[in-house]
Order: sequence, then C-alpha cells, then structure tokens
Amino acid sequence: MKRSPVLLAWLFGLVILGTVASTHAEVVRPKNAVVTGVNIRAQSASNSPAVGIMRPGESLPYDGSVPYWHRVILADGGHGFVSKRWTEVIPESVGHTANFVVHFVDVGTGDAAIIDIGDREIVIDGGNSTLALSGYAERLGIIEPPIELVIVTHGDTDHWKGLRRLLGFDGIVDDPPTVLEFWDPGYNRDCNKTSEGDGRKNYLRFVEEMRKLVPEGGFRRPLDAHHTPAVVSRNPRPFTLDTIPGVSFTLLHSDSQPTAKDCSYRINNASIVLMVEVDGIRFLFTGDANGKEREEGSPPGHVEKKLLELAQNHDGLLRADVLKVPHHGSETASTPAFIKAVSPQYAIISASTIHHLPKTSVVSRYADGHNKRAVLRTDRNRKYNNDHILCLRLDGQLTCNFEDVLNE
Repeated sequence: MKRSPVLLAWLFGLVILGTVASTHAEVVRPKNAVVTGVNIRAQSASNSPAVGIMRPGESLPYDGSVPYWHRVILADGGHGFVSKRWTEVIPESVGHTANFVVHFVDVGTGDAAIIDIGDREIVIDGGNSTLALSGYAERLGIIEPPIELVIVTHGDTDHWKGLRRLLGFDGIVDDPPTVLEFWDPGYNRDCNKTSEGDGRKNYLRFVEEMRKLVPEGGFRRPLDAHHTPAVVSRNPRPFTLDTIPGVSFTLLHSDSQPTAKDCSYRINNASIVLMVEVDGIRFLFTGDANGKEREEGSPPGHVEKKLLELAQNHDGLLRADVLKVPHHGSETASTPAFIKAVSPQYAIISASTIHHLPKTSVVSRYADGHNKRAVLRTDRNRKYNNDHILCLRLDGQLTCNFEDVLNE
C-alpha cells in the first residue's frame, strides 16, 4: 500500500528531528516467530538499503519508534530501523532470556530436532537421510558454531546417520561446526554384532568420529555414567549446562545395558528420554523408547512402565507442553496411561510412509477426546522432506505448526 505524501513527510520529520525520546534502558529483539533474522534498514522504509541483520536471540538498544518501525542503535553508534511486525521492545534486563525456536525437521525416515536459542543450539538426533538435516540447517542458517550439545538418543541408523554430513564427517562440508558436548546412551548394538551395512559396525565408527570431534570432558558416553537417569535414582533432578544458560534438563531414562528378548526392542530400550525446559515450555524427547508389545491394547511395559512407576511418586513429572511421540508412532509405544501422564498440548510424530508409520491406532489415541491437542506429523507429504514443524512463542502463546505456515 502506498503512503500519502503527507504521511511520508511526517515520518521523515520524525526521523530527522528525532522527536521520539531515546531510552537505552530498553532493547529491541526479534519476535519468537522469526526464524532466520530481521533486516535492519538505513531508513524507515521497506525499500531502504539493509545495513545489517538481527538474528533470533540478538538485541539492539532501542532509540524510539515511528509508525511501522523501531529505531535501534548499531554497534558503530549509527542508527537503523527494524520492522515492528517482526520485533518487540523489552526491558534490557530480559534482553538475553531464552528466545527459542524448536525445529522438528522432516528428515523422511527417523528423528531430528534442533533447539535454537539465539547463538546456541542443541541437536537431538539426525535422521537417516544424508542431506535432509544439513540441507535444512544450511537453508535457514540456524547453526552458529559451535553446537553446544549433540544428542543421539540410541543407535538406530535413522537417528544418527544424518549427523555425519552436518558435522563434516563425509568430507563434503568445507567448514563444519565444532561440538562442545555429545550424549549417547552407550549401548553398542551388541545384539547384532554380525550386522554389516548400517548396523553395529558403522554406528561404532560414527561414535569414534564423535569422540575425536568433541573436546575432552564433553564426550558423555555412556550418558548414565555422567548423569544418573531418574528411573535409576528415583529422584528426578533438573540440571543445567554452563554453555546453555536458561535451559533445564531432566534425564528420565538412558540405559547402556538394556534388556529385551528381541534385538530391535533392546536397542530401542536404550533410548534417552529427556525433558527439556526452555523459557517455561516443557519438551519431552523420547527417542524410540518402547512402551508396550506390538499388539494393540497391550499394557504398559519396557521404558514407559518405568516412567509411569516413577511418576506415581512425582506428580506432574511427565507433563509436557510438547511431546516428540516415541518410536515414530509405532504400536510399540504410546500407551493410554503414558499419553495421559504427559498430556501434551502438541504431539509431534516424526515418521515416514515407507515404514507405514504412524499407526492409525496410535494417532487415534493421541487425538480422541482431546479437541485442544494438536497432532502434527512430518509424513503428510505436502512436498517431500518439507513437513518441518516449528514450535515457538507467538503473541505470548506456545505455537507449533508447519514451517511455511508460520513464515507466511
């Protein structure tokens, strides 16, 4: 929409005369809906040249406002303008609180998530695709080295293979990011020692590559040797990392010596189950943790049984705003008792159609009787590998939706 000459003259007068009082006790930062960044313009007009970019988690001193624009002070002492639509003015004391976006990346087969908190990132799993995760991260420019924490929930290929390219193990990425800390349950897939291809052999090779990449003291494998899981200690204790202030972790489950008759169950029973709290929002990551036998209607068992027994003595322990649904929506998890204990506002199912997941019966358990619960899936195939799901604060409320919808 064109602005009238009178309005343009009025805006120009405000900028030149500086009639809006300066207040350096406040800062301007991108709203949580911003994924990549906000352009800083030389003047208060969208066709004015960009003089910089303000990325999520960054802030600049506030120096007044004119219609549609906030005026900010640049690092060199000059001034610029950022759109009010994509920025907010806040007290300086909270200018560096956790401004986050959680990306559940559509990697086709497997799980992959990036928790982006300004210039800090947590990567949880990497999917099976050699291109999906790295391509997504590169397109949005959301990795600012170093990556503070990389977590592989367990040794199945569809949870770690995609990390290889992201971290430069394939020799394709020119300047791969470093990693400060690595978590892994520590189970070597010993139930399939003779497996070739993408089985135990390649997984252990990946683990050794991670050991060389991560600084001494940051290689946390097996994880239960460094942080006692709550199902073992019986005393859930949140903890923080110095490198990621404002983020709370509660390790609920991780098993370096899992048990089960079936090999695939045993590998999945090693899964890290982790509650991550960012800016007051609780995310429960579950890997492929088993919760029952494959038959529909089976009672809680395996990891879910342990978690539910622990939750009996710790009210609200499993409650989460967002749940990464265990095992891609397989019938081997998501018992009604577990869903009730978590009671998520959003259930995120990372799955692929080639494995015929998620199961309709599982989706129904999450959706039935809960009109306010949203079930979001990465297998909707609106476009291949393009069903990425973002969770963030929008207008003060938690919002999870598909990436292209949030960015329209």
